[in-house]
Amino acid sequence: MIKSKMYHLDDEFKRLARAHQFHFRENELHVFYDEKNPQVMLTPEAAKQGLNFYEGYRDLIMHEKGKFGTSALFANMLRSEHIPYNIFVPMKQDMGNAALLFSRITGVKIVEILGIKIEYAGLDKRDKYLNDGTSFDAFIHYRSADGKEGGIGIEVKYTEKSYGIGGKEKDDVLGLNKSYHTITSASGYFVERLDVRRFAKEHRLRQIWRNHILGYSMIHKGDIELFHHIHLYPKGNRHFGELAIPEYKRLLSDSGKSSFIDLTYEELFQTMEEHFQSEEQKKWIDYLNKRYLFPITSQTPTSPLHPLQGAD
Repeated sequence: MIKSKMYHLDDEFKRLARAHQFHFRENELHVFYDEKNPQVMLTPEAAKQGLNFYEGYRDLIMHEKGKFGTSALFANMLRSEHIPYNIFVPMKQDMGNAALLFSRITGVKIVEILGIKIEYAGLDKRDKYLNDGTSFDAFIHYRSADGKEGGIGIEVKYTEKSYGIGGKEKDDVLGLNKSYHTITSASGYFVERLDVRRFAKEHRLRQIWRNHILGYSMIHKGDIELFHHIHLYPKGNRHFGELAIPEYKRLLSDSGKSSFIDLTYEELFQTMEEHFQSEEQKKWIDYLNKRYLFPITSQTPTSPLHPLQGAD
């Protein structure tokens, strides 16, 4: 067993995910590395070849990125940075079924997907939105049956939990960034008299809140008329399923609850199977299941699934 201080920080899910990615790297990708590195990294050569991405859509993903490199996005198999590329970029080849998928998830009758973007923070300069570095891991731009343009902002997690707050970010939350207060209040997403300064200490909730109000800032600016925020995570990640998500929902108004969707990988992949059914798509979804999911021990409780809504 590798000795590293990082292992002492692992919860059960991250420990199992780490072992799973080691196994996938060696037995599926046939890539071997110095086992003293606990991050489950690809070799520089394998990273440059794009082996962190599904082979069947690797060229499409490379076109999205320009080229593959050796940064964490291309090399780190355990973190989530690469995952939006594996899940959402392939949907660009089948926008019709993507529309059906997201209609079902959001309950909005979507007639056309106008674009699927990775790492998206808006059409304009950031001072037109939240004036910070917040962005969506994936963004689905669509037109609904009644002619409205809408957006679905997706935050993707895998083994990650919350993160600490930096000095500038803390100052912004405590009052320097006026957009936080203005947009939070204008959105109507939250219980009355919510004090955004609480997010300086509530690390579990801060990123979810910022992504949620980034979407409303796009409505506020006039880019879109409809918005849903999806927080996507594996059900074995108890940090979100049992702690952060239930806590965050308690801060939401009815409007906030209707615009916020917590969705597990398991739910998403299962629903994708019902809409993407070509032979290549079946292989792609099989890859997603094999790559990111694994059995959880009986001692690990699972959170209740979010019911997918059927659009009229």
